[in-house]
Amino acid sequence: MKRLLIILAILAVCLPDFAQSNKTPTKAKTTKVTSKNTSNASSKATKKVAIDSKKTAKAANKSSDAKAEATNNAVATAAASSIPNCGYICNPPLPYLPAKLDILFIGNSFSIDTSTALPDILNCLGLSNVNVYVLYKAACSMKEHYNNYKSGEKVYEFYQYNMRGETKLESATNINDVMKRIPYDIVIFQQYSLESGDYSTYEPYLSKIIQAYNINKISPRTTFAFNMTWAYSSKHKNVSKYKNPANMYKKICESAKKMKSASGIDIVIPCGTAVQNARSNKSLTTENEFTRDNQHIDLYMGRYLLACTFYESIIAPCVGRNLRDDYTIYGKDGIANQVNNSNRRALQNCARLAVANNFEVSEFVNE
Repeated sequence: MKRLLIILAILAVCLPDFAQSNKTPTKAKTTKVTSKNTSNASSKATKKVAIDSKKTAKAANKSSDAKAEATNNAVATAAASSIPNCGYICNPPLPYLPAKLDILFIGNSFSIDTSTALPDILNCLGLSNVNVYVLYKAACSMKEHYNNYKSGEKVYEFYQYNMRGETKLESATNINDVMKRIPYDIVIFQQYSLESGDYSTYEPYLSKIIQAYNINKISPRTTFAFNMTWAYSSKHKNVSKYKNPANMYKKICESAKKMKSASGIDIVIPCGTAVQNARSNKSLTTENEFTRDNQHIDLYMGRYLLACTFYESIIAPCVGRNLRDDYTIYGKDGIANQVNNSNRRALQNCARLAVANNFEVSEFVNE
């Protein structure tokens, strides 16, 4: 009995501690679960922040890329607009020191005026290997050349110029046959004078004539050039279309510049500027402003001036002979406007200055 009482007493003392010890693991488990939930919530919040940050960064990058792309596009557009139009042909350079130089003018009476005095220069310089051919029809425009090619009509006269002089080769021929007759090194185009200051009359006819020539030519290479005509005198009845000669010259220059850019024909014979230079020279005066009928060039000083411009632009770079070596006396003694030792150098200077600056009257014409 005594032993039993002792056991009960011990149990009474120990049971509260045992009960307390059994409750502790439950609290710990609860705490552990709560901690886990808190950790999960925190992790989810962190992930959400990270995702939101990525989205924000992605949006920022997208916006930045769009701005960069817009900037690049703007730069590319500006760069493209600053590149000059190089034209629809790639014009080869003039031939240098060829064994023979054959040149074709597809033109009109202004082409005859440009070429007539050339044989005297070629003869003085001893250039026997240069031949200039002129396909001539009066007042023929580029549109008319194009229509004549399509029709094949024999409406042209055909001339040759070399150091022996002028030769009329045919009285009636067509442009189709002339294109494939000789392996021309250089082909020169020209607009009808009254339309020279109106660029809308140039195309699409110039490009079509070039296409026609290219399918007919027998030359392995051809350099294209353009003869820029001159303004009429102030007395001409049709100069009113351009108000006055100065404005006609200005419009001719503008049209020639557009032709050069659009076509790629980068070699211009600046006859119009040479004539304006001569008109501005105090020592060079003629009755009708260097014309014989207020339109066509004067027969002596005028034609020599144009021949010098033609030679300096086209022939001199090929043959390597300086225009200064020419001492031609052009025209009979005693006639008006003869080219001689008193005016030859001034005329040569007007031509050379025009070749140096195709579209501007030079300040040095009186030097």
